Amino acid sequence: MYFSAKVDEQKCIGCKICLVTCPDPNVISFIKDRKKALVNPKRCKGCGLCVMVCPKSALSMQSVN
Repeated sequence: MYFSAKVDEQKCIGCKICLVTCPDPNVISFIKDRKKALVNPKRCKGCGLCVMVCPKSALSMQSVN
């Protein structure tokens, strides 16, 4: 079991702070038409930096089996 970030689309305001904060490329992408962040759980290492910087608490860490 490991942890991955997950975006709550209801809270996400599309500020992209998580995108520029993530230390690994291609983990967080931005969906232009919805103006929301999207996390690829297979690439996320679970560091939690995105969770810490999100101004709207739209990201959380969840266990992945």
